[in-house]
Amino acid sequence: MRRLCQCTLISCSVILVLFAGAAIAQKGTSIVTRIRFARGRTTAVESGTVHRGMSHDYLLRASRGQSMTVHLAARGGVAFNLISPAGDSLADYSKDWTGELPQSGDYRINVLPDTTTERSISYTLEVTVR
Repeated sequence: MRRLCQCTLISCSVILVLFAGAAIAQKGTSIVTRIRFARGRTTAVESGTVHRGMSHDYLLRASRGQSMTVHLAARGGVAFNLISPAGDSLADYSKDWTGELPQSGDYRINVLPDTTTERSISYTLEVTVR
C-alpha cells in the first residue's frame, strides 16, 4: 500500500510538472515597443510580423478623456487586445476599436495571432490619439 501511494504521488508530480511546462510554453514571447508620435502628429503607424507563440506589445502614453482609434490591417488570424493603465481590457481580439480613454497613463496594445496559426502573418497597426 505504501509503495502504491509513493508511485501515485510520483506520477502526479510528473504530470503537474509537465502541465506547468506546457502552460509556460504557451505564454510565448512578446516584443515590446513604445509608440511615439511625431511632433504635431496624432497618428502613428507600426508594422510587424507575428506567429504562434509570439506577440507584439505596443505601449503609448495618453491622457484621460482623449479619444483613441486603433485599426489593425492583416490577412489571416491576427488581432489585438487593448489594455488600460489599470489593467482593464478595453478590446479583446479586435481589429478595430474607438473610444474615449478612461484614465491617464500607458495603454498596451497586444497584437497576437490566432492560436491555431501555423504561419507568420504580417500586419500594419494604425493608432490615432486626439
